[in-house]
Amino acid sequence: MSVLENFKTALKSLWNNKMRSVLTLLGIVIGVYAVVTLLAAAQGVQNQIGGFVEDFGPRTILVMPGESDSSGTPNFAAQAAPSTLLVDDIDYVKAHTTLIESVIDYAVFIGGLATHGDKKLTGMPVGITPGAEELFSITIVSGRNFEQTDLDKKNRFIVISEVAADKLAVKVGEAMNIGVDKFEVIGLFKIDQSLTISSAQGEMFLIPAPVANEINKSPQVNRIVVRSKTVEDVDKAITEVKEALTTKHGTTDFTVMKPSDILKTVDKIINVLKYMVIGITSISLLVGGIGIMNIMLVTVAERTREIGIRKAVGATEGAILTQFLIESVLLTLIGSLIGIGLAALTSYLAAKFSPLEPAITGSTLMMAVGMGVVAGVIFGLLPAVRAARKNPVTALKYE
Repeated sequence: MSVLENFKTALKSLWNNKMRSVLTLLGIVIGVYAVVTLLAAAQGVQNQIGGFVEDFGPRTILVMPGESDSSGTPNFAAQAAPSTLLVDDIDYVKAHTTLIESVIDYAVFIGGLATHGDKKLTGMPVGITPGAEELFSITIVSGRNFEQTDLDKKNRFIVISEVAADKLAVKVGEAMNIGVDKFEVIGLFKIDQSLTISSAQGEMFLIPAPVANEINKSPQVNRIVVRSKTVEDVDKAITEVKEALTTKHGTTDFTVMKPSDILKTVDKIINVLKYMVIGITSISLLVGGIGIMNIMLVTVAERTREIGIRKAVGATEGAILTQFLIESVLLTLIGSLIGIGLAALTSYLAAKFSPLEPAITGSTLMMAVGMGVVAGVIFGLLPAVRAARKNPVTALKYE
């Protein structure tokens, strides 16, 4: 019997037992669906962060509080502690470096509940200089952004996200409060939706950085944004900044890095999560595979007489084994394709109705199909071998 005939026979067998086939497929469908959906979500986050990093530009250098580890990974725990960076670090860096631009921007995180009338909102208030807005990938949609004069005069102006404005029912030109401090709303902005993964990012408030320092009663800053004069000098500029700040602080209690370094760290974390996803969802495929093996054993028992007749007319053990193995693989392949289809639908809906943009890659599809086929071979082998080794005389007597 040819391979094509074996496929036809396998399809006919599955069709003749439709309900059994559907129930058997469920384990494989759920396993493949989970693998593809979760990997697509992880890949989507990875792509979004990658796009965010590219928006910084190749000359951008970030300075953050807290020393990085030996691999260059930032000390994220240090972000919750008082910052080791100060406003006067900026002037010191300007005076002791030659490869960076004269304009250095910075951001200051502040606390405080946002209020307008009887509306209250816990959001993300940040003090920035005009150039630091690229840290948050915002676009002004109404009113205006800060100007240097606003910083110099320490104007109590605030620019807020559309999401926050809607929740607080506040418009451009109206007053609102951050804690006990009063501000005039001068602009509304939107954040790149591909980056608005948490609600805090969408509910953002921006004020002039000097005002934030005044509110905090502290010269501490949380981010410093430096730009090298040329792309070729980025690494040398990083070294200059590190040496200048180390000299001033007397220790390396900060991290200087390119946005691409952050991406490398994120990639490591997401890749670990991907392996975890594959491991966890493989349990579902294992359960589905065991279900397929059980059903195939039942199928072999039901078709014992058919096996006896085929052997009596000259079918070899290899032909019998191939027939049942193809049936098992076909079952898992169909389940894999259904799972992939459902995952693609879920990814489409997620991209349409949420900020997340899942991305199903070719390698994910190949892995999903491969896992399904391998499960079919492994769990279909025992039933196929049992069918191939049946004694034709005994099989013909089977009722």
